[in-house]
Amino acid sequence: MRIAAIAANIAQLVIILAIFFIRGLDLGAQVIFLLFLLMSVPFINFLALFFWNRPMLESASNEIEENGLIKREAMRIRYREGHCPVLKTGNTAFAVLDLSEGGVRISASSATPLKKKVHGEIQLISGDLIRFKATVTRREEGEVVLQFADPIGTAFLMGEKKAMAADNAG
Repeated sequence: MRIAAIAANIAQLVIILAIFFIRGLDLGAQVIFLLFLLMSVPFINFLALFFWNRPMLESASNEIEENGLIKREAMRIRYREGHCPVLKTGNTAFAVLDLSEGGVRISASSATPLKKKVHGEIQLISGDLIRFKATVTRREEGEVVLQFADPIGTAFLMGEKKAMAADNAG
C-alpha cells in the first residue's frame, strides 16, 4: 500500500512537471502559479509517508458498526435480573444492570430523585466494595446511567467476571 502511494505521488509530480516544461510560459502566469501550488501536494504526501510511523486509521475499520458509529472498546459486565450487585447512595439502593471502568447503569425510574453529582458505593458479587463519585449522564425509562469521576480499575472487573463464572458453574 505504501509503495502504491509513493508511485502515485511520483506520477502526480511527473505529470505536473511535464505540463510545465512542455507548455512552458504559454500557460500564463495564473496556470503556472496553480501548478506550483499543486506541486506541494506530492511533497506533503511524501513527508507523511516517510515520517509517519503509525497507521493513519488505527484499526478503525474494524470498530465501525453498520450504522457508521464507532464502537468503544471497554470491558463491560452485564448482569442478570436478580443476580446483580447493589449500588447504594444515601439511604437508597439500586440494582446494577451493567458495569464498566467508566460508569454504571442502574435500574431506576427517570423520576428517581438523583442529584447531578452522586457518591456512593457498589457491593460487587465478588465481595469487593467500590466507593465512587459520579455524574448522572443519562436518564432513560427504567434506567439511569452514571459516569464515574475516577474510573474503577480493570482488576475489579476481572475479579467480578471470575466470581460470576464461579457462581454460574456452581
